[in-house]
Amino acid sequence: MKHLLVPLALAALFANSAHAEIVGVQAPRAVSEDEMKASVGEVDLVGANGAPLDLRALMANGRPTLVSLWAYWCPNCLAEMKGFKAIAAACPDRWNIVFVSARASDYPKDAAKFKTYGLPWKIFRVGDSTKTEVAKAKSARAFYGATADGGVVTPLHYFIGASGRVDAIVSGRLNFAEPQRLAAFCAD
Repeated sequence: MKHLLVPLALAALFANSAHAEIVGVQAPRAVSEDEMKASVGEVDLVGANGAPLDLRALMANGRPTLVSLWAYWCPNCLAEMKGFKAIAAACPDRWNIVFVSARASDYPKDAAKFKTYGLPWKIFRVGDSTKTEVAKAKSARAFYGATADGGVVTPLHYFIGASGRVDAIVSGRLNFAEPQRLAAFCAD
């Protein structure tokens, strides 16, 4: 039970509005919160060599999971790196942490920039099945949290409890470098 409360406590630390369905930066979305939550288990992710990431299998290790949509062009994504370096130093194995390129077409640039930070995690992209399968394209659109105008709000974070349920979606910059937030993230 304690592991399930940690993501919710973290979401509260970063929320601009405690009553928002998706905490943090609000934007008119073309998808619902429920569609976004469901997409985490439906979207195909691939790594640099094209190998798929089985997110469900990764989450089966009993650790909570943080999936962060990230972009090389996003100032808030870049600003978060100090916090992720703090996590890497303090508790790199406490959570499953997965970074995903916020736009699949930007993946080469995202991967190159991400590599410069020397973090112990990898960055992935949404797979090419979105180009040929309608259901996969719909899942990807929900996963990205598509806005009403077709854009994305970055960064976007999915906090997933050890049970595999999305406990919180945080839209906007996280600052794990602050001691109380790092302590909350690294708590057992």
